[in-house]
Amino acid sequence: MYFKRKKNLYAERVKPYLIVSMIIEMMLDGNLEINDKDKVILCDKIPTINYNKKLYNIIKDMKKDKVPLKIILRSICFGFSTKNLKSIVNSLKDSMLEKELITLENKGLFGYKEVINIDENKFKNTIEEIKSEFLKKGNLTEELILLASLLNSAKFLKNIFNKYEKEELNKRLEEIKDTEIAKKVKVAQATINTMNAIIATMMVNATRPV
Repeated sequence: MYFKRKKNLYAERVKPYLIVSMIIEMMLDGNLEINDKDKVILCDKIPTINYNKKLYNIIKDMKKDKVPLKIILRSICFGFSTKNLKSIVNSLKDSMLEKELITLENKGLFGYKEVINIDENKFKNTIEEIKSEFLKKGNLTEELILLASLLNSAKFLKNIFNKYEKEELNKRLEEIKDTEIAKKVKVAQATINTMNAIIATMMVNATRPV
């Protein structure tokens, strides 16, 4: 299973996925748009979810009508200051704690190392619900279609779906290729591809000798 029982939300490979998933969620909720040049454009509709609202306001404070995705990720995930990242992650953790999806514990010599424990049963139940919705013949919600498409483009599905389930998923996704949600899926997938390219660049730069 890709998701380990203990997770660090500040890990280098995790931070960008958190931020991009929030950006995509806000796109779906009508809080922002992403144009074909990977620039984020805020809409007047303010997010109601706290962690999304924090990210929305951080982007707003950048004082640009169109903010490049790479600027957002570099500023929040790879910048010198971790203030904004901590603010967003703390809000996300509060939401997950409230829903009892995770528990926290302090470890390390002085107890300063925070470890997040994922509720495995709830995680497995969520995955089974997603599988069930795709394998039965019925209408799919925008959220479910987008989630599956993102998991697919991020190469996570191979750890969650077996071969038969993935084939069925691809058939269901093929059914919506000419619909309005397909446009959002295309934008979301392009956003993930851009994020992966940014991560790769950052990792290369980090390993170069000064």
